[in-house]
Amino acid sequence: MDGPAPGGGDRYLSPADTLVVATWEAESSVYCRRTGETHLLSILPAELLGMLPPEPTDLETITARMARSCAQPVTPEWTERIRSMLDELVRLELVDRLPG
Repeated sequence: MDGPAPGGGDRYLSPADTLVVATWEAESSVYCRRTGETHLLSILPAELLGMLPPEPTDLETITARMARSCAQPVTPEWTERIRSMLDELVRLELVDRLPG
């Protein structure tokens, strides 16, 4: 991938005070008080949601944190996987995106 990806300057944050999370084995149930909806997440998106700080954080920092947590090298493919999960969490209104 050449140059920054579209939306590369975006920052993400978790509205953690509006989420209720229950975790068991390899899945998590997330209830969002803002929307009244409950979502079932697999282990990696749940871990991503859980490690997001309450302050706006850029994709590069989030990707590096998740890579350390998962003992995964930071590669373009890993970065795209994290971006894709963040996009889905934003779509579900579990994560807020702030344009860069």
